[in-house]
Amino acid sequence: MKTVLHILVVIVTGTLFGSVVNKLGSIWFSQTGNVNSILSTAVNTGLNPTTVDLGVIQFTLGLIFKFNIATVLGIFLAAVIYKQIIK
Repeated sequence: MKTVLHILVVIVTGTLFGSVVNKLGSIWFSQTGNVNSILSTAVNTGLNPTTVDLGVIQFTLGLIFKFNIATVLGIFLAAVIYKQIIK
């Protein structure tokens, strides 16, 4: 259980770091530049939101993951840093 929690923390931290890098890349580089388009190219995967209406209660379920180059690099960097800290 402890290992799963560590992996989850690495993935979440790496994703947040990658999102920050992506935002900074969009600020530093022009919107029409090649670097910005490479960093921000994303793949969406998951379950599209679906609404269930039972008359008395209505709820929406869905889960979509959005991966781009910056988030993948962030996860990789977080994993490397984690390995160095654990050593």
